[in-house]
Amino acid sequence: MSVSDDPTVPAQGQQENSEFLLRKILNVLEQSTIAKKPLPSDDWNGFWDVYDQEAEEFDKSFVEKYLSDLSNSLRIFQAGLFSAVSATFLGIMLANLSPDPSDTTNALLMMIYHQLNNTAFPGQVPSLPSGNGPPWIIIWTQTLLYASLSTSLLAALGAVLGQQWLRDYRDNT
Repeated sequence: MSVSDDPTVPAQGQQENSEFLLRKILNVLEQSTIAKKPLPSDDWNGFWDVYDQEAEEFDKSFVEKYLSDLSNSLRIFQAGLFSAVSATFLGIMLANLSPDPSDTTNALLMMIYHQLNNTAFPGQVPSLPSGNGPPWIIIWTQTLLYASLSTSLLAALGAVLGQQWLRDYRDNT
């Protein structure tokens, strides 16, 4: 079998056509404004290319890290704000758990007045108000507020500890 019979070896005319076609493609690509032309190769260009690449990678990791930190800080801030509002409502509602002191004072004054003047309040024996405790709705509301305050603070603590652990894990691996 001769070289001219081998289908993988191009004939002389085919080879010239292929070279002509490749030169034409190369010429078009060299004159193209779409493709970036390579800069003349020297040490400074190589240095700045490496610098640009490293700076871009550093900037991406820097921005990614601090964006996630800021979003997590915002969640913790929201948990803290919720805790502050819950604690404020708990402080306001604390007075509802004890009996009204003015009722006791008024009953004692009525007893003193009745003792001094038996004709006052005929047929009515003054007595101290009985302490039945706060209404059940106040107790339930306080219980729910304390539970939500506790879980909110525990969730914020867990988030902070988890973030610190993940950051240490990422930095050490």
